Amino acid sequence: MPMQRPDHDVVILGAGLAGSLLARQLRLQRPDLRLLALERSTTTDFKVGEATVELFTNYMLRKLGMSTYLYEHQLPKNGLRFFFDQPGNDTSLPQMSEIGSVSLPFHPSFQLDRAALERWLRDSSRALGADLREGVKVLDVELGDPHHRVTLLEEGRERTVTTRQIVDATGRASILAKKLDLRRPTPEHKCLASWARVANLVDIDGPAFPPEFHARVRHTSRRLSTVHFVHRGYWIWFIPLKGGLTSVGVVGDVRHVPRDVLSPDGLRRFLATHRGCRELLAGGSWVDFGAYGQLAYRTTQWFGDRWHLTGEAGAFSDPFYSPGSDFITLANDFSADLCARVHDGEDVAERRKLFDGYMQYRYAANIPLYSNQYELFGSFELLSIKWNFDVASYYNLWVESFLQDKHLDLAAVRHELRQQPFVLRALERMGALFAETERAVTARGEYHKKNSGMFAEGLGDVMFTRDVGRRGMQDVDGESLRIFAKARARCFQLLGRPVGDDSKLDFRDFVTGRALAGAM
Repeated sequence: MPMQRPDHDVVILGAGLAGSLLARQLRLQRPDLRLLALERSTTTDFKVGEATVELFTNYMLRKLGMSTYLYEHQLPKNGLRFFFDQPGNDTSLPQMSEIGSVSLPFHPSFQLDRAALERWLRDSSRALGADLREGVKVLDVELGDPHHRVTLLEEGRERTVTTRQIVDATGRASILAKKLDLRRPTPEHKCLASWARVANLVDIDGPAFPPEFHARVRHTSRRLSTVHFVHRGYWIWFIPLKGGLTSVGVVGDVRHVPRDVLSPDGLRRFLATHRGCRELLAGGSWVDFGAYGQLAYRTTQWFGDRWHLTGEAGAFSDPFYSPGSDFITLANDFSADLCARVHDGEDVAERRKLFDGYMQYRYAANIPLYSNQYELFGSFELLSIKWNFDVASYYNLWVESFLQDKHLDLAAVRHELRQQPFVLRALERMGALFAETERAVTARGEYHKKNSGMFAEGLGDVMFTRDVGRRGMQDVDGESLRIFAKARARCFQLLGRPVGDDSKLDFRDFVTGRALAGAM
């Protein structure tokens, strides 16, 4: 007896950023799939996560064909920018040391008005043939074989639909992840966040600031950057949005930032204690507010038998380098690949296991960038070392791999997973070295030593950006060694240790702990 055909081939729960991007991707790549996307809200509201990074942007431009929309309706991003203060938080913005761009980066990224983007994505996905319904509440999900069942409430009527495959894109609601008991805390990284949108900020590129301040960055637009005011244990962001509003917020280690900031008045009071923020917020009109008391969490599984998690339905680490959009990109690409192969009758058990392992690896590799690292954020000298190491590694490893679609090549994924223990150990060792260096600099009373009057170009240590996406493994491995050597040498200089001969203390020695007597 032939198997009864389900109502849909794929059902996506949620049509926020992750779900609506996946809906568009599936309609473009596999228009033969009968796709249903269900979204509870009928409006698209302000959300944080406005700053994109290079990997995610490449996904939108190269795979989703969104170049015209993004350049016409959103703001280009002029990289990340960091300003450093003195202990009393009383330095005027032009006197602060700064890390930032002097021109728009070669690899583009954007500052997104999420409400506008998600509305466009929903409408354009419908225009491509997706059955995307708003105002629909998902009541229950039952996984089964051969079909899954989704019970929903639409226009006051409860009904059930069947589907061969299902994707949870419900964000922190995590309908499927919670039902399957997949959600786990990340106790080693405890950070909170609060934010608001503000109108009528003082223009950081305008006449309120002296000509030499603008000349320092060759008159490139600082406003288009994701601006960070960085301090020991926390950072404050300013992100511009199309139409004149600015997203403003704070992320901090719970040991450094009071929970009072989780209220609108508390956030205002906190920002008012920082002169640089006051200079930009003077006369601003506050529009709305949001907060999370804990940011990081993970999932024990991303992909199962014809079900997938994407975006914050699976995991979240930290917003400092905006990695959330990269996790959407990878999970969506994996989901689209699996959905197509399952529909075609292919056995995807091994592929699903490898994709799941890769997502777990990426999350595990992300946490050491932040856990126990917030202590050094407020020092120009320390963060410049960490920033150069982190951003160069990001371009060299993760962006390079994605631009060549190696994450979809099973042989390449197997190779990456074999390297996982060594890479994670390397990140942990570098994190420990950064932390040790911070403690030594603090003990000498030199934490804020270079926080005034200094400038460093944001991508000054990434000399290979134009070649990213076209290099071989030998080039990537060689660059990894150079990135490591430079960061280690700068830390050793601050620790007062001889850098030594790299041939005697190479990368593998450092990671495994061999030949490190007196060096760590």
